[in-house]
Amino acid sequence: MNQIFLTMIFTATVVTSLVPSADAASRLYENGLTVRIHSAEDIQSMISQENGERTLRHATLGSLELLDGVDDPRLPRQGVSEFLPIDAETVFETFADLHIDGVELTVDVFLLPAPPAEILSSFARRQAIVLSPSFGPVHPETVAELVVHEFGHVLTWAFFDRSADAWNRYMSLRGLDPVFNGPTAAHADRAREILAEDLRYLIGGDLATQQGRIENSRLDLPDEVDGLDAFLRTVISGRPYMGPMLTASAFPNPCNPLTVIQLNLDESVNRDASSSRLQILDMRGRVVRTLQGGRLENSILSISWDGSGQDGRRVASGQYFFRIGWVGYETTGTVAVVR
Repeated sequence: MNQIFLTMIFTATVVTSLVPSADAASRLYENGLTVRIHSAEDIQSMISQENGERTLRHATLGSLELLDGVDDPRLPRQGVSEFLPIDAETVFETFADLHIDGVELTVDVFLLPAPPAEILSSFARRQAIVLSPSFGPVHPETVAELVVHEFGHVLTWAFFDRSADAWNRYMSLRGLDPVFNGPTAAHADRAREILAEDLRYLIGGDLATQQGRIENSRLDLPDEVDGLDAFLRTVISGRPYMGPMLTASAFPNPCNPLTVIQLNLDESVNRDASSSRLQILDMRGRVVRTLQGGRLENSILSISWDGSGQDGRRVASGQYFFRIGWVGYETTGTVAVVR
């Protein structure tokens, strides 16, 4: 779907355990989804120009380089006059029209003001959907197809990637081969893309399924595969398993400047505290300080922060994000510094 949409916008014939953002417009739907949309205007405040690169930094995404305007030589099209961010209301309506119930999931959607420099198209990463802008008017059905396809990748991450049984059952129902349909296959033949398209076709609203087809035209339509619809709806229900529930807090909070950030762990967790990590980030998602190690006692990991940045200087008063734990096994929170 990414490649299809990229072709569409180049010809211009058609057509989010996350860190909260005060700038994001948020809606909670009856189907259990919470969707937070970061507009292009919101994202402008998260962008920095460093070493000749225009970089978006956010605690959810990490770092993402964007094209430096319509004259960027990496843009494979001449004569582009402007980038047009995807319409937020169309995205909200797309999620409202989903044929899905009881999925307790939060999704962050980033409406980029310029295409990502590396892939030049939209993509999904964990619980985030990143939507690249178009070069001209965009039909709502094209936006809806793209959004639900990328949401399919979010559902894949949330419900399939933690369950080998779910993946094996899906591959069997679809008759897919782990090698032929592996990550190095052509885009339309990859199992992850086929699953995202199956989910779009089955749970998308009228706009997202108006064409009545999927990207890989050689495959049977999802509703023609015996048992596939029921199986997928069984897997993508409830709250996705994210591992043991983790909660974190800072004491004191606000601080001036010393604080201790604590992570409350499930009793089954058995980790070496020396490999733990605390990251402090500013409100634009830039890393202010990284601390390794800490003290693990009675299933509580504690790491102190003295209010200084990587350069040893005291940080300014204000609100900061923190991320504490181990790579792939961590949670987030906020702490205020008051001087």
